[in-house]
Amino acid sequence: MKSKWPLVALVCLFLRTEAIDYRSWRCEPYEFFLDFYRCCSESKLSERSEPSWTPTTYVLYEVNPSEGFNLRRDVYIRMAVFMRGLRRMPGWENTKLVLPPWSELHHWRSNTINQRNLTWGHFFDLESMRKFTEVIEAEQFFREFERWSTGSGRHEARKAVSINEYYRLTHFDDMFENGVFVDKFEQTPCTKALTKDAPGFMRLHATFEIDDFYCVRFQGAATLLYSMFKKFGPEKQPEIRTIFVGNAEVVLHDHWGNVDYWEARRSMRFSKTLVSIADEFRLHNFNSSNERDRVQRPASWTDERPYRKAKGGDFLCAHLRRADFLYGRDKTTPTLHSAAAQIKKKLLELGLRKVYISSDCPGMEFNDLKNYLRRFKVVRFTPESRAQMDQLKDGGVAIIDQIICSQARYFIGTYESTFTYRIYEEREILGFPRDLTFNTFCKHEEATNCEKNAVWPIQYE
Repeated sequence: MKSKWPLVALVCLFLRTEAIDYRSWRCEPYEFFLDFYRCCSESKLSERSEPSWTPTTYVLYEVNPSEGFNLRRDVYIRMAVFMRGLRRMPGWENTKLVLPPWSELHHWRSNTINQRNLTWGHFFDLESMRKFTEVIEAEQFFREFERWSTGSGRHEARKAVSINEYYRLTHFDDMFENGVFVDKFEQTPCTKALTKDAPGFMRLHATFEIDDFYCVRFQGAATLLYSMFKKFGPEKQPEIRTIFVGNAEVVLHDHWGNVDYWEARRSMRFSKTLVSIADEFRLHNFNSSNERDRVQRPASWTDERPYRKAKGGDFLCAHLRRADFLYGRDKTTPTLHSAAAQIKKKLLELGLRKVYISSDCPGMEFNDLKNYLRRFKVVRFTPESRAQMDQLKDGGVAIIDQIICSQARYFIGTYESTFTYRIYEEREILGFPRDLTFNTFCKHEEATNCEKNAVWPIQYE
């Protein structure tokens, strides 16, 4: 009598390949003929009707190339807060936010170093950010997509990265129709101007393809994106879904300045390398450290609590915006002489002898400023070598500026500068009294009632 075992093995193989989700496989096909009992018993035949996988969605986004480093950080907060809420929705639990690389931003003017496709990890602590929501670098997305598309055993190898839905957002022509701002979106015909360029950081990958391209007029908070995804996307979440949001700066905060905003902001701690360089600089120049300055800085941002007793180092920090502000905002931007007079007045008032200057001014202007303040020690951070500049990049130098300014006894910034706003936020997190933080240069030193930046206190509950 012929053995029945070969037939049993073939039946088992048929059941495994046709009726069971590939993620439950425990053996390669050739193993069935060597140890078919183990393979069949481990294939979880009882789960044939219920797939074991969880749908995975990748949300990619980009910001208008003309926008600067600090505005892009703010756009990230909008998307991160949205992402945390989205991951609480059924079917969206395994959604990941893909971070767009940094490339040759408008304010990065060093043209002798490579500043293309820099990772977020170059500037920020990604592990800290992931304590708020799930974020991954672009390169990790490419690796995960490749593993999925070529390693499943039931998909043919795909040379292109597939974007299922690409949404190019634009503003409505009249955002206050009938005098009222209403959250809304609508599909609009795509023009060549809207479709001619590929998603920027997708150029990191050799090839890509877009299944559905939507041009959408959009106005409203980030949560409105969910309605857009539901309207134009598939009825049922697929196994893998990739969504790209172009011009994400069009999307507004859901609740700007609330607890969610501040938790996302607090999670954006800077990279340990940049913090270490800034800490060494302020210790050497100002004898300043977290302990001496009495700032709040636990190992994790999740352990931060309401605090207003930070003292800061024995120095004043001034963020003095120059460059395009001299002609774009000339009515509110002070001259060097005026700025120096305001700095000197505050130094004398506080009994301080040292000032740190954070500015995009050229070396000649910085020397002029030092001459105006010759009775005081005036310093700024500059990379100690070409190698360190190549390591830090322009963005890293800017962050070191912000770290040092966030630790000063007193801070004064530039009107309507997002760079100044980011320093305000850092100081709020560290626990400084508001009157030592929310200060703004006036156009003229004798002015006592000039326009000031807004004050927004940190929220914990």
